[in-house]
Amino acid sequence: MKFRLILIFLLFIVSCGTIMLSQKELDFKPDKSNKSDTTDFNYSDIINDLKRQLTDSFYITTYSSFVIASNLDVNETNTIISNTISKAQDCFYNDYLDKKPDEVTTILLFKEDNSYRYWAKKLFGDTDLSRFGYYKPGQKVMLMNISTGTGTLVHELTHCFVNFDFPDIPAWFNEGLGSLYERCSLSDNQILGYVNWRLPELQEAISDKSYTDLETLMNMSDNTFYGKSSSLNYSQARYLCLYLQQKRLLKKFYKTYRDKFEEDKTGIKFIKSITKSNLAKLDSDFVEWVKTLKYNP
Repeated sequence: MKFRLILIFLLFIVSCGTIMLSQKELDFKPDKSNKSDTTDFNYSDIINDLKRQLTDSFYITTYSSFVIASNLDVNETNTIISNTISKAQDCFYNDYLDKKPDEVTTILLFKEDNSYRYWAKKLFGDTDLSRFGYYKPGQKVMLMNISTGTGTLVHELTHCFVNFDFPDIPAWFNEGLGSLYERCSLSDNQILGYVNWRLPELQEAISDKSYTDLETLMNMSDNTFYGKSSSLNYSQARYLCLYLQQKRLLKKFYKTYRDKFEEDKTGIKFIKSITKSNLAKLDSDFVEWVKTLKYNP
């Protein structure tokens, strides 16, 4: 296939918001010599399994540590690879993460809700689904209802990359990071999160005193985080990550927490150190900052 280079400016839709980016759109052929690759991956078994299980309506290709199967058309699929998957990978490994994937992850892209739910059930027996998509880390598979936008794809890619780089990451920080990038820009090898639809719930919790203080959040077990207050926990964890990003401390916190995890599995020691604040003062400053934010749907 010959390359045709087209320079375009597009609105890049990321879940619940739009961020303007400049992007070269290619008639895309996966580049297996991509600078982020460190392993010669064996794709053949995964591809053969997918061909046996899926119908001919699926386009199957590879990029870096991924096998992508999609029932979107070829051009739409390749645009998602070049504009989202490739750019997200470059951003994460520019100066964020250290360890590269050493196993292949499968990404299943579905063009609408019906096929997403049909194949989730047929392939994995999954029926209780997020309408956006989800990641199965044990099986190294992502299923994405791409009709809802690419924000959840970036969210789940975050989990995928972090799974290799910081496998012990607790739920509050893992979901905080993933949720941060539900609305983001991917530009100049930098990923930046923006205010999104999770803000009103957190502001309401602050207003009605149901807000969970940072010490409680960071001490939460994974089971508690994903329990009955999970939606609020996601919101609070996301905006704590955004707060650290705004202070230009998020990457430092991530790396310190990852590298010294055994010293403090909650992360409290490290967040106090990098913010040069005790937890009560940090909590107060965080709450006041959240009150100033505005979400425009």
